Amino acid sequence: MKNKAQSHREIALKFKALAHPARLMLLENLMKQECCVGEIQECLSLSQPNVSQHLGVLKTAGIIVGRREKNRICYKISDKRIINTLEIFKLGEK
Repeated sequence: MKNKAQSHREIALKFKALAHPARLMLLENLMKQECCVGEIQECLSLSQPNVSQHLGVLKTAGIIVGRREKNRICYKISDKRIINTLEIFKLGEK
C-alpha cells in the first residue's frame, strides 16, 4: 500500500498536468475519442513538437497512455477519474 505522502504527490502531479489550457483542450478531445498526434495537432492548431510536449506531461502524470498503430501512436485517457474531474468543470459536455 502506498503511503499517504506518495499518494498526495501523485495527485498533485495530475493537477499540475491539468494546469495548462492546451492540455485541457487536448483532454477534452480525448474524452470524445482516441486520437493520434496528427489529429490532435490539427484540432488544436499547435505544432507537432508542442503537442508532443503536452502529451509527454500528461503521460508522465499517468493521465493518458499511447498505443502504437503502425507508424503512429494513438492516445487515450487512462485515468477515468480525470474524466470525472473534467466533467465537473463542464469540459466534457456536448
